[in-house]
Amino acid sequence: MIQHRTHVFADLDGLQAELSSEAFTRLAESSTALLVQIYSAETDRAHMRPIVSLIADRLPRATVVGASTVGEIAHGRLLTHHTVIGFTFFASSELTVVAMACHGGDERAVGAEMGRRIRQWRADAAGVLLLATPLSIDAAALLEGMESAAIGCRVFGGGAGDYAAMARSLVFAGSEFFDQGAVAVVFAGGGLSIEPRTYLGWRPLSRPMRITRVDGMRVQTIDERPAFEVYQRYLNIANDDQFFLNALEFPLLLERDGELLARVPIAADESGALQFVADVRAGEVVRLGYGDLDLIVQDAKALHRSMTRFSPQAVFLYTCGCRRFLMQEDVELETLPFETLAPTFGFYTYGEFFGAARLTLLNSTMVAVGLREGPPARQASAQPSQTEPAPPALRDPYANKHARIIARLLRFIGTVTAELEASNREITKLSITDRLTQLVNRIRLDQMLDEQVELARRYGTPFAVILVDVDHFKQVNDLHGHLVGDEVLIRIAHALRDHTRKVDVVGRWGGEEFLVIAPNAGVEEAARLADKLRAAIERLVMPGVGHRTCSFGGAAYERGDDPTTLVSRADAALYAAKAAGRNRVEIGTRGA
Repeated sequence: MIQHRTHVFADLDGLQAELSSEAFTRLAESSTALLVQIYSAETDRAHMRPIVSLIADRLPRATVVGASTVGEIAHGRLLTHHTVIGFTFFASSELTVVAMACHGGDERAVGAEMGRRIRQWRADAAGVLLLATPLSIDAAALLEGMESAAIGCRVFGGGAGDYAAMARSLVFAGSEFFDQGAVAVVFAGGGLSIEPRTYLGWRPLSRPMRITRVDGMRVQTIDERPAFEVYQRYLNIANDDQFFLNALEFPLLLERDGELLARVPIAADESGALQFVADVRAGEVVRLGYGDLDLIVQDAKALHRSMTRFSPQAVFLYTCGCRRFLMQEDVELETLPFETLAPTFGFYTYGEFFGAARLTLLNSTMVAVGLREGPPARQASAQPSQTEPAPPALRDPYANKHARIIARLLRFIGTVTAELEASNREITKLSITDRLTQLVNRIRLDQMLDEQVELARRYGTPFAVILVDVDHFKQVNDLHGHLVGDEVLIRIAHALRDHTRKVDVVGRWGGEEFLVIAPNAGVEEAARLADKLRAAIERLVMPGVGHRTCSFGGAAYERGDDPTTLVSRADAALYAAKAAGRNRVEIGTRGA
């Protein structure tokens, strides 16, 4: 069984007394492994060395690691400008440490080497606690290196902080201290269970924007404008030494691999580029986000229920400093409930590490880790336990009212933004959609032709176009009326849509003519697709008019083409198909 004790450091004498107590000595002697985590507001090695030295002297078998912070968690409560020490005693598990310095550009290689050492120690590791210095290294690249080693277990932890100075952070293992580096504690043991969980609690607020230029960890432009302008225009945040403190509650939100991630800018330079400690990629779509207090508390309750079922014997928390800045005194609504389950200990971070087969650098999240040796103390039931402790209530109905008012105003803004975006999407759809056939209209087809020609010119990407004309359509209108003619066009439009690829674009070119744009298709592919469409339409039986046919003219992009020359070549092929008897396919090539 795991046992944990937390010590809030005041001085060396107090720590010495704790280490010398009979209860502490008995726990140390009966344990197979002892993990000591030291989390401190101090980034000065001179402060940390005497503490580490005293612990190493009294507990020579202990695994001692730590990091500088942006807030400390002891007994589930927030502390600030303290040093907290967590002693976790294991009855049957084993620990080892992998610690490495890391300099700019070496992150992937260092991560891969750490992963190799982890696998070399134990292939059946139960989990890895990772601490790193994201202010000075690319922590996302470090995780990519570890991921490439396929260590096969869960990774969790956090990035060292420095109380918003954004200058220097620190991690250490024993007497080794790193301004640039990473420390991994590897847990193993047949009876050891580790249950990491995470949640965000931030919602999108602004319209979608695209990252258009990135240089390493610097985002230079968003929508081809200096990235800083987003914070200046929407939030009136100045580019000064208070930028991080003013911006940290409003991260950029992006979706990657189906997961919503937050990215917090730490600084803006003179060119308007934003500096991040977590990766943002060119081409990703982002939105400004805001912390939803109700959602955070709701998610905290759900995570707490999940952890209750796990029945932990110790809980480690690695939670973003943004959360304590956002929630202020109410931040314990999400941390303190864990203390009712098991001793709860951790720190506020600059980025959180989480994952198994795929490792992710998070921002603005909380990572909660339950640890247990042996089976759970109680089995989970289908109904919630009546003894589950509830999160603490707000201490004062008037306390922090401003934060809750702001949260509701932000919710209102977010809802209005969503409604406007929905309206804009509908307006955009109407502006590019043919009302009769519900295919894209001539305006959108012209835009997509321009885009495909540009791709073909820049990257050599092939594509083809196919013009489709309904044979003898005037007779349909003259004999059966325009309503029947409209129904024929609708049926043919559906057939064209249903027998093309998802990447193909089918639109109404005008009157009884349609245009198909086929990306990554040459002359032969265009001919096969056109004949497939011709056969599909020929099989249609239309009420009142029976079978109808269409003629097809195709052309593939050739060097020097523009939209006009390409479509003209397809149009000439279409007329050739009609002249040759209709219900056939002709492909136009240059010089033919």
